[in-house]
Amino acid sequence: MRILGIDSSTPGCSIALLNNDTIVAEQIGDPRPSYSKYLLQMVDQVLTEGKSRLDDVDGFAVTIGPGSFTGLRIGVSLLKGFVLATEKPFVGINSLEALARTLDSPKHPICTVLDARKSEVYAAVFESQKEGLHPLIQESALSPEALCEKIEVPTLFIGGGVGRYREIFKESLGARFLEPGTQPEFSTAAGAAMLASRQFAHQKQFDLNQLKINYIRKSEAELSLGGSLAERRPNHGN
Repeated sequence: MRILGIDSSTPGCSIALLNNDTIVAEQIGDPRPSYSKYLLQMVDQVLTEGKSRLDDVDGFAVTIGPGSFTGLRIGVSLLKGFVLATEKPFVGINSLEALARTLDSPKHPICTVLDARKSEVYAAVFESQKEGLHPLIQESALSPEALCEKIEVPTLFIGGGVGRYREIFKESLGARFLEPGTQPEFSTAAGAAMLASRQFAHQKQFDLNQLKINYIRKSEAELSLGGSLAERRPNHGN
């Protein structure tokens, strides 16, 4: 089975091709200046390296959040185009779980951390088990300090949010804060594809209306709109 993995939830987007449970090609890059154009170029490169065409792909995996609001929308839009063009199934994968899958069977729990801005992170903790990743701490948007309060044992921290808050993690957690000695074995898109390969038998979808982005929290535009509506709402109490 060939699965094309797409991740645009993180600052460095990635594309990966899985063939019979093996990642045969992947690309990781900086999405600037044009997210959508860059992703398409990466898809072409990955398919070429994997000696495949888009029609050869049996299905798709896309990260659905949390992460960059704009990036998630672009990645999902790209997936929708591919599904409409090929009529192949897809699976939506949690971004934090896909990120955790970039490490190959670590001995310690994995805390995946993405920068959520506003002095917060998107984070979750997983344990690698024989049957797959098991969530120990559910995903949430919270401050780095609040995340530290949840970490009780030595834990591997990975993800784009680690660098920004490394000093907080080190000071608060001490020996409980661990980082991999080397780069992750796989890209986030590859992690999504590998997770999808386990799910395709019972979770694959064809209906794009069922594809929902997991933002966790509201965007600035939604918050501003909510405030504007509240300001315009008549006050009948006086």
